[in-house]
Amino acid sequence: MTPPPKKTSSPALEKQLLEIENQAAEKNIHIHYDRLEAAGLKLKDGMCKLDGEYHIFVDRRKSVADKIDIIQAFLDQPISEITEKVDE
Repeated sequence: MTPPPKKTSSPALEKQLLEIENQAAEKNIHIHYDRLEAAGLKLKDGMCKLDGEYHIFVDRRKSVADKIDIIQAFLDQPISEITEKVDE
């Protein structure tokens, strides 16, 4: 039995993702697409501050539309709100 064909995203969504990634880069926010799983536990997407730089981690298995929504949600928050959450 052959596996189902891999879903591809539309060029418009790919372009939108690239634009959002560029917005993040302009704000000096790094985006990482990784497999967010450790010891069999699924980890949540999120933002953290490391050595004074902000990083957004997104599970690479998410759809392009989900990646756009996740990154945009972080970019829509003022950095001060994110800093407060990180420092807690």
